[in-house]
Amino acid sequence: MQRARTDQAKDDRREVLLNAALHEFFERGFSAARMDDIAKRAGLSKGTLYLYFDSKGALFTSLIETFALPNVERIEMAARAAGGARNAIRAVMALAPSLVRESVVPLIAKILIADAPAFPDMATTYRKTVIERVLAVFTDILKDAHETGEIDVSNPALTARLIVAPIFFSAMWRVVFEHDDEAKFDVAKLFALHEEMLLRALHFKEEAA
Repeated sequence: MQRARTDQAKDDRREVLLNAALHEFFERGFSAARMDDIAKRAGLSKGTLYLYFDSKGALFTSLIETFALPNVERIEMAARAAGGARNAIRAVMALAPSLVRESVVPLIAKILIADAPAFPDMATTYRKTVIERVLAVFTDILKDAHETGEIDVSNPALTARLIVAPIFFSAMWRVVFEHDDEAKFDVAKLFALHEEMLLRALHFKEEAA
């Protein structure tokens, strides 16, 4: 295999290796996956794999950085640019179906859940860099909305968890159950209904609409 010479060639090879690792971890589990098999799936040598990543842990960290964090940033940007809690909820609920159906984030989360007891540091990294960032953006928005009188919410941090919970539920449902076509459901309708129920439950002031 010829060595990658240009920056673009190196980036392309790195992406091939990450995709191979993602599917190897997902199919076999993080614990059982081997660097040899990841390299083989990528169509590259084990030596080439080690030029880019020195361990499975480094591969998983790069999966988070490459695939999960850009989607976290999409959520943050959509929520903060929306202007107010009402519009932030609408913006993220509109984005949620693509996160569940089109991104690989559900696969990463499934890998983590399967092996979290054996790799607690990996779980902590994911919690801090992905989940807590999503929760933080909604917690801040809800606090601001409470202070401006847009809504009356007694516990913004817990309310943030209620807002994003269906995203994680739907992601896990996709990767655990939807090998069976009968288990599939309309994600867009689910999030439209979730938005409707949230807006009603939070009792937005009419003058803030």
